[in-house]
Amino acid sequence: MNKLAVRLAAGSDRLAELVRRDQDLGAEAEALDKAIITAVSKQAGQRDAAAEQRSRARIAAIASERAGLQKTLAVEFPDYASLSNPLPLAVKDIQPLLSADEAMTIYSVVDKQSYVIAITREGVDWKQVPLGADALTQKVSAFRKGLDVGKARDASGKSGLFDLALAHELYAALLGPVEALTKDKRSLLVVPSAALTALPFHLLVTETPQAAIPDKLEGYRNAAWLLRRQAVSVLPSVISLKSLRAFARRDQGVKPMTGFGDPVFNPAAEGPADRRAAGGKVAARSIATMAYTDFWRGAGVDRAQLAKALPQLPDTADELNAVAKDVGAGEVDIHLGRDASETTLKRAALAQYSIIYFATHGLVAGDVKGLGEPSLALSIPDQPSEIDDGLLTASEVAQLKLNADWVVLSACNTIAGDKPGAEALSGLARSFFYAGARALLVSHWAVDSEAATRLTTSTFALLKNEPKIGRAEALRRAMLTYVDDASSPRNAYPAMWGPFALIGEGEVR
Repeated sequence: MNKLAVRLAAGSDRLAELVRRDQDLGAEAEALDKAIITAVSKQAGQRDAAAEQRSRARIAAIASERAGLQKTLAVEFPDYASLSNPLPLAVKDIQPLLSADEAMTIYSVVDKQSYVIAITREGVDWKQVPLGADALTQKVSAFRKGLDVGKARDASGKSGLFDLALAHELYAALLGPVEALTKDKRSLLVVPSAALTALPFHLLVTETPQAAIPDKLEGYRNAAWLLRRQAVSVLPSVISLKSLRAFARRDQGVKPMTGFGDPVFNPAAEGPADRRAAGGKVAARSIATMAYTDFWRGAGVDRAQLAKALPQLPDTADELNAVAKDVGAGEVDIHLGRDASETTLKRAALAQYSIIYFATHGLVAGDVKGLGEPSLALSIPDQPSEIDDGLLTASEVAQLKLNADWVVLSACNTIAGDKPGAEALSGLARSFFYAGARALLVSHWAVDSEAATRLTTSTFALLKNEPKIGRAEALRRAMLTYVDDASSPRNAYPAMWGPFALIGEGEVR
């Protein structure tokens, strides 16, 4: 997040070039250092002394160049120093960054108990939370078990449905102690840690429910969701508030949006009709047809097996086209089918777009055995190459050059994965921040494609009609419209209407 901050502050002039050079050199040095550690761990007969020496010499050269860059930056851009080496923010530094209608809650989770600090422009409060790391992990895991879109489709009764009593219990523990300071603010900014990074705060329940699990799905509509009271945004750290607000770039992308969706996972499928017939009209953005270990073969991912397992998402073409129409994007900027590829993405001038939108499957690190990075699944080429193998990994995202007001990841599990304790921003989302995104719209769990289409297009339409409400409030209104739609019982179920979270800057600045 700090790397994003210094890049945003730099803008697009000489300072930006110096900052990018310094960060790239740092990444190169870190990679070389890891390579040396790997090399020296080998047996003597397998080591390449000359190669090791070249790596050490390069690290020394990098250190010298970075020292020179720091001197240049200190002389030419003294304000940069306070941002690139920030001190912890005091309450008095945070309060001016908040608007009159915002409250921030910061969480510290330790072994036996936890703490919450609430800050507004007018005041601050600090309270103990009577739940330690293990207890929170167990409760968040139980909370998330009810967030399965399949539960809104089948007739399995109450088994495994979302527990409103637990949602209220967590509200009472986490926000109840500071409720007096926070409840009347229109927007809530949350800085979670540990297991709380996997908790969708907007689904906490502020009042005791009539029943832990309603007799009918419609009963979920009447719960006192926190979302009904406040728009919720997540920040990866306290310093990120300053990064995103005090130092944010003011220039905007010149084009409204580019999008990538309806990828071809099976190259044998020629057209949208074929893919729709193969995958069905509605597909949850997850992989349920095979074990993840089946995708792994030898030293790489078996993309033939992966292609068979990934359900096609033909309705994501409708999703992207609808959003593009709402924001005024041209057809040439929407990449569908085979054009939704790594090759197309990496050749595009992405820095000219205000919105970059991905509507596809997401793979969290560990989903596929041996795949150490989270990825977005794009069209799988007939002949994979180093540039295009069909999976856009976090490290590849970090090398992109963006100037995006927000990046939408309408995919599965791009925020926290299945296990509590995952980072609030997965490696994928964090990489988009590093590349230059100011806010992310990401999913907490596998998304129902029709629901994702409805939520995202509604969010953009609301923002288009009332730009000043901000991203977080637009998302809030879109979710409320969904849950309050009585045309179908499953519209009331939180797994359907509540998958998305706003990470980063939710306001209009």
